[in-house]
Amino acid sequence: MRVNTTLTARIFQVLFYGLCVLYIIFYMPYGLEGTDTGYIFGSSWNIYNGELPHRDFIYTRPAIPAFFHTIFLFISETYGYVLDRSFFYIQVFFYSFLGAKLLTEHFSIESKTTLYYLAIIGALVSIHNYPPMGWNTIDGIFFWMIGIFLFLKLKTSKLALFFGVLFMILGTFSKQSFYFMPFFLGLYLLLTKDWYRLKYYILFGVLWLGLYIGFKALTGSLTPLLEQTFTRTEGGSLYSAGVRSYWLAVKFNYAYIALAIFMALMGLFLGKRKLGYLVLNIIIITAFISMYQQEDSIRVVKSSLLQVLFIIAVIHGLFMLRKNTKYLLLFLLLSLSWSASISGGFKTPILFSLPIVFGLYDLYFTKDRSENKITYSVYGLTIIGFLVTFFIGYQTIYRDSDREQLTYSMGEIFPQLTTIKSDQETYEKYTELKELASEYSNFTVLPTVTLAHYLTKTVNPIGTDWPHDVEINYKAKDLFSELKAKNSVVFIEKTEFSEKDFMDYELLKLVKANWYLIEETNQFEVYSPSLKR
Repeated sequence: MRVNTTLTARIFQVLFYGLCVLYIIFYMPYGLEGTDTGYIFGSSWNIYNGELPHRDFIYTRPAIPAFFHTIFLFISETYGYVLDRSFFYIQVFFYSFLGAKLLTEHFSIESKTTLYYLAIIGALVSIHNYPPMGWNTIDGIFFWMIGIFLFLKLKTSKLALFFGVLFMILGTFSKQSFYFMPFFLGLYLLLTKDWYRLKYYILFGVLWLGLYIGFKALTGSLTPLLEQTFTRTEGGSLYSAGVRSYWLAVKFNYAYIALAIFMALMGLFLGKRKLGYLVLNIIIITAFISMYQQEDSIRVVKSSLLQVLFIIAVIHGLFMLRKNTKYLLLFLLLSLSWSASISGGFKTPILFSLPIVFGLYDLYFTKDRSENKITYSVYGLTIIGFLVTFFIGYQTIYRDSDREQLTYSMGEIFPQLTTIKSDQETYEKYTELKELASEYSNFTVLPTVTLAHYLTKTVNPIGTDWPHDVEINYKAKDLFSELKAKNSVVFIEKTEFSEKDFMDYELLKLVKANWYLIEETNQFEVYSPSLKR
């Protein structure tokens, strides 16, 4: 039966944009915790109030994301945070589309259906059940993918090259792990002997880098940037996240990997490539679902699965590279996935899954890219499978109660949290925070409520909203002295800390050991450097 390819392409295009909207509607509102989901936006609030990261407060990463997310505060101070959470989904869908567009263009895949299929799967896997928030890694991928697309698309221009390098600079200074990317792109241009682009890459790179360094120097934040970010960056982190995590993913799962590869590759040897591709995706979906059934599912998901799939994509790319240098582009995008995986807490390439998704697709379709009813059925079933998988995943909310318990409307307390839902404990905590902030305007919160000052429209006396020892480069004593000099009060959450957690907050220990407890509520203890307020 002949299939109307134009109609099919339009259906997949509408599905791509529709899923982005549906994700915002159904997943954005759920979950609110005091650390990651407000860390970048809390720093943006500081900038919005005239403070600069590195100069005015400790910030252990390059600060482009903190500057970038102030955009939403200028759009709407009240609803900026909700817009920021929604933008997370737009970012991931957008950079997944750009990656799919660039790869299909370079590999002469003319099918729009395949383009949107790859973009959809890349976005769904990258998002999985990740919390909606502004984040350094997401911004780094976002800027770098825009830059690579503008720079390497087949029909480019000097203006596109100019702005492409700008986005690369923004991506590079989103997080230390992206410092590798300029070298990877330079190597790509050398290996492809693209002297025209290489010339402008160097020229525009020097220009934009000089402007960035000049801005930091003129604002008095260049030296603090170097001191604070390179203290945070350790060679051991590179090995642990960029090498060891991949090796361990294979080491502890080799039996399952061998069985899965055998089952999936049977389709190749039997000539049933499309069936084999479907089987492979069923195996991946089954693995995800089984992980989501485990108690600490977020840790389990990031521990091995995408690392293994990354290695498979690399092996396939190496095999094909012998015959076709176009696969260098696949390696360039895989290097972006790898860079994103170099992290202290999220050591997985999952946040940019598109090149992995493409590598697995190409493994089965490289010899026959023709499309028919069977192809579209495989595409459709795979999309449905991943939608169901991550619906299950999103029942577990990052550092919050399960979704079924998130029935409290946080907008009833703060209008900035309109549409956002959390659990009873969080609702009560933020209610008390609002009451305490009306009584004590000069305060900070320990261990952390990263949105506290944005929500109460105050300014943090120490700038940083997350004074975890690592996040402040172990400068707890300096911050303690600063709080005392400003005669600030400290709201300490009544959270049950493990001994390990308590050891990571030296500032909290200093306050509790040396200051006076002047008030106590159900959720907080209030400490002051003196009994008189």
